[in-house]
Amino acid sequence: MGIQFRQLIPMVSYPEQHTISSLKSFPNNGSSSLNDYLHFIAETELTDLQEKFTQTFDMSPTTCLDLGWHLYGEAYERGAFMVKIRELLRMQEIPESSELPDHLTHVLAALDGLNDADCAEFVKKYVQPALTKIMDGFKDSDNRFQFVIRYIDELFKENFGDNEGGV
Repeated sequence: MGIQFRQLIPMVSYPEQHTISSLKSFPNNGSSSLNDYLHFIAETELTDLQEKFTQTFDMSPTTCLDLGWHLYGEAYERGAFMVKIRELLRMQEIPESSELPDHLTHVLAALDGLNDADCAEFVKKYVQPALTKIMDGFKDSDNRFQFVIRYIDELFKENFGDNEGGV
């Protein structure tokens, strides 16, 4: 795999000056979704980005970044999924943030520590189905944060193929 998924974390983290700065040097692979996202970040004031990010990913259940929510809702299985992520983080000595364990930032951090087969299985079973639901939450929307989700989904498809069913 050509990319370390941890590199994607600033894209789906609350916009701060340092996260925005790190995106300016992000390698562009020619993806139109990435181009659109980077253009959006470059042309938008930080306070506007922060407000839109909060509205998009923290206040809207259809586009939140808690993958377990998209996979299981409030069902018991979401708790089991969060325990699985928390264990992956602990095994790799990755500290948790204020976000729930099933937040996309934690999942991206944990993926780099998995071997290729386990990573592919995890992505196909959990990550790609959740990203599909998040993208569905952007349907008929002009919210430009959708470009980052589309880009991440493209990377997973490029590295692991199309999703084959999920949970």
